[in-house]
Amino acid sequence: MKTINRFIRITLIFTAAMLFLSINISCADKEIVDNKTDPDKNPKPEIKDTESWVYRKNNLSGRGEKFFGIVHYNFPGYLHHRDPDPDSRNEAIFKEKTAHVNTIIIDDKFVKPYMSDKILIPSNYLRWRIQNYLAKQNIPQGVDKDYYGTQFLKQNVNNVNLVAELDNGIDVLKNKFRNFDLEYNTIDEIALGGLGHYYTPPSIGEKLYDRIKKKENDPLVLVDLLGHGRGSAFFFEQNYLKEHSSMPEDPPYELLSEEARANKTIPLLGFFEAYDGTPVYNFDRNGRYSYNNIDFESYKKMWFENVKQIAAAYKNSGNLFSLNAYNDFFRYPILSGITVDAIRAGVGDMPVWIYFDGNGYSKPASMSAEDYVNEVKCQIYTSIVHGATGVMFWSDTTKEPYVFDALTPMLIELNENVHIFKMNTTESTIINDLHVMIKGDKGKKYIIATNTSKTTPVSLNVDGVSKKTLGALEVYVAEIGGTL
Repeated sequence: MKTINRFIRITLIFTAAMLFLSINISCADKEIVDNKTDPDKNPKPEIKDTESWVYRKNNLSGRGEKFFGIVHYNFPGYLHHRDPDPDSRNEAIFKEKTAHVNTIIIDDKFVKPYMSDKILIPSNYLRWRIQNYLAKQNIPQGVDKDYYGTQFLKQNVNNVNLVAELDNGIDVLKNKFRNFDLEYNTIDEIALGGLGHYYTPPSIGEKLYDRIKKKENDPLVLVDLLGHGRGSAFFFEQNYLKEHSSMPEDPPYELLSEEARANKTIPLLGFFEAYDGTPVYNFDRNGRYSYNNIDFESYKKMWFENVKQIAAAYKNSGNLFSLNAYNDFFRYPILSGITVDAIRAGVGDMPVWIYFDGNGYSKPASMSAEDYVNEVKCQIYTSIVHGATGVMFWSDTTKEPYVFDALTPMLIELNENVHIFKMNTTESTIINDLHVMIKGDKGKKYIIATNTSKTTPVSLNVDGVSKKTLGALEVYVAEIGGTL
């Protein structure tokens, strides 16, 4: 009997040991991931990052890796249409136009099966679903209908019919693109004129994000905050509510100047203001409008505070944040860096990808495509120095594609430098128009530096770097102690 018991004990010990060994081998082969998240999308990093990143699973290693987004929104020269392509020529154009990006944003109506090798972000479908919902409500439909729409949405954010509209929209995208690597875009320029000519309430962005998360595991949800950082009707309401308990039923036009009230085409523009009440627009006596010009130092400070406060207000609307301001970035390249700083100050530890002009929307007619791309390149690398971990190119498809095509050398260079961007930052210095970032990994160090002045060189004094001057709008990327 003792012999049998001893045999049983030995057998149990051996079995337990083999089970323990099996578990350890299994854990060595696979990354352990929280069951509440999708391991293919955003696994948490093992080492704390100096920037905020999107993480995606490497299919070869099985581990989560930093993902630097390079995104095209539209593809000039490609035929965007609903119908099947009659032959392979359009597919070939798409492949060529998107060869150096990993993500595309496109209207859901124009998506084709051959686009499935890119991460897909459908552009405006969920926005359309909200507009469709509003059109069914008993809301005034004049030129100021968007004011009424915003007030209605604030009051009905939990309405079962609105929630059903959002859920149905998300389900449509999930089912339609089940064979795609699908991520989400909610409402372009959500805090500016996302649904028309008035801001969309933060509560709607939050509701959209909440409904997407209920249907997807750890989704990536892009929030495009603004089309500039000058101000928004959001601030008008914030300032109004400091002295009133609620917004009036009708737009309070009596608070606007006579000149602003003379604008009958987009009458709500008179309510656009900065956080401190500074008007976004000047109006003449006929209601024609132009941007309110203020001195540059005040402009920079106002831009930062506007964007920071907007970002903070909408930080629960997604987990990836952006802004587009092509004309402002062209006029003042330094704003691309200030914008990243402001968004990060508002949303905290979440990634920022900035939109840039992909097809000459802001290019002066007299400037060559190559010179214009050089200016955009300075904007891009400045945003990276300030902590952006992705770049996006919006392209005006009404223009010929020669500027878009001129991006190619820069896109190739961006891809070649991604391994540097992914390194942790060991040092950064921002002095007026000089922007410097030092990256390091495994004993190697790299410098990324830009000069955002359009006219004046700046001195560069970094230990181990032989280059001592950056020309106007120059971008410099090099290994410290060597050259890339």
